[in-house]
Amino acid sequence: MVIGIIALLIAILLPALGKASEAAKRANCLSNLRQVDQAFLFYAMTNHDQVPLGYRTASKQYNSMVFSATAPPSGQYVLFGLLYGAKLFSSPAVLFCPSESNPKFMLDTSDNPWPDALTGAWPTQNVQAGYGARPEMQIPDDLTNVPAGFAMPKLTRFKNLAIFADLTSAGTRVRTRHRNGVNVLYGDGSARWVTGSDIMALLNTLPEPSLPPVATYNAQQDALWQMFDQQF
Repeated sequence: MVIGIIALLIAILLPALGKASEAAKRANCLSNLRQVDQAFLFYAMTNHDQVPLGYRTASKQYNSMVFSATAPPSGQYVLFGLLYGAKLFSSPAVLFCPSESNPKFMLDTSDNPWPDALTGAWPTQNVQAGYGARPEMQIPDDLTNVPAGFAMPKLTRFKNLAIFADLTSAGTRVRTRHRNGVNVLYGDGSARWVTGSDIMALLNTLPEPSLPPVATYNAQQDALWQMFDQQF
């Protein structure tokens, strides 16, 4: 009898505990985004308002890499990994969602080893963050050798627009963390929970990014970020 009552109480309490745990992780995720905003601000202050809001190669689904193992001379930080390379974070943990369950997008796993700038222990594989930047423009890995006139986006252009978010390059990226929505950072420094049937329907149509990268789903990525803009 007593065992039966205990089992019933556990069955009742576990879902509530799970929801409370996810709520705490979601709040921590929002805190991460606000810290990233501060890093973008400081980076903009020392780089003529330019910030690494963009994607690599031809596909806007490739907007979460922070370290390229193939970039010259022996691998280097890329995209918003430049913020960490500029020492604008006290810990790389702010670049990873606490709800993530895919080790490919978690901090310093065997699938995603973090580059150690202090020891020079650079990974031999590309490193992903747990978030993605607005895929505003294609940004080369090697910024020391760019075409004449190249300039990264200016942060002041994005006051009312989404600039950073939970991973949305594919539907599965959402399903391995918050499941029914994403946390989004805006150019004014605010961060909020965003969901909705239209957003989730579009996310669920996005497959894993292609190899080699192709621009097939660039229009869908643009539409998704425009939906985030409308939540401001």
